[in-house]
Amino acid sequence: MLLPTGFGTVYAPHGMDGTFYGGGLEAVLLAWSDNSNAFGPSQGRLRIDVAYLTSSVMDTGGMAMYRVGAQVAFERNASRAWGIPYFAADIGGLWSDATGRRWFVDGGVGLYLLHLRSAIVDVEVTGLLPFREPGKLGGFTSRLGLSFALW
Repeated sequence: MLLPTGFGTVYAPHGMDGTFYGGGLEAVLLAWSDNSNAFGPSQGRLRIDVAYLTSSVMDTGGMAMYRVGAQVAFERNASRAWGIPYFAADIGGLWSDATGRRWFVDGGVGLYLLHLRSAIVDVEVTGLLPFREPGKLGGFTSRLGLSFALW
């Protein structure tokens, strides 16, 4: 099933002035929803996404954020289509004129506000840890996404 996603995101690095905010697109490579007693998590997905962020500080250039990762539900049998908590983990990169390219990992928690076969609405908060300059670029990200099935 093809499941395109649009999302809004906020990135708050610890060592930089201002907060970055923007939006992006996500391609869901694999999504599942299985509310049975079978072994394994009930909901989840593998994803690739890219976002463009602007700063809340004037004269600060834009930033691109790209990543690949997964979301996996806490509950084995959620038996509902709303309020399902999940773990998220990704590896990705940041790029801007000021910082160049910086690779990072992130991890955190989220909530499927709605998880239907035709649409998914989720909110997520992750801690971002770059491989270089963690004191400057490390911080928190949050996102609100809407996924929908094309058929």
